Amino acid sequence: MRNNTLYNESQSFFSWWLCLILLSVSVASISAHWQDILQFNFAPLFRLPGFWINLALWCFFGVLRLKTTIHENGIEVYFFPFNFYRKRIAWGDITTVEVRKYSPIADFGGWGLRRGSRGRAFSAQGNMGLQLTMRNGNVLLIGTQNPAEIEQLNLSKFLNNEI
Repeated sequence: MRNNTLYNESQSFFSWWLCLILLSVSVASISAHWQDILQFNFAPLFRLPGFWINLALWCFFGVLRLKTTIHENGIEVYFFPFNFYRKRIAWGDITTVEVRKYSPIADFGGWGLRRGSRGRAFSAQGNMGLQLTMRNGNVLLIGTQNPAEIEQLNLSKFLNNEI
């Protein structure tokens, strides 16, 4: 499924509220050691499990990306660096495709790889997505930050084999 790429998108999980939460947890976990930090004595921090957990969380969310690629023969979506659940969907398996607004919390219980009352979702942030309805009736919503760009591709032509 790697022929003629029509569209590529890579979305980060970082948002203002996630940074605020991570920053609050970071400050709370090192607050007992302010005097050491002000004296540039970081050795006590390195002995704190909270320091290492915070560092791991910042790194995890800094690297995590939702990658979406639309090819002439289908769509591919996955969370980088987790390639073990890479979803590839051929146009022949899709009956309808639509860019729509959705509610991540109400429809799917949040962002990420989710299952909800309206099907499955791959989403990183925002409330716009590309909804695919499969021949077997399953629904997959792929979050996007560029809905207008996807709409311009006129993806329904691939469903009708007009390529």
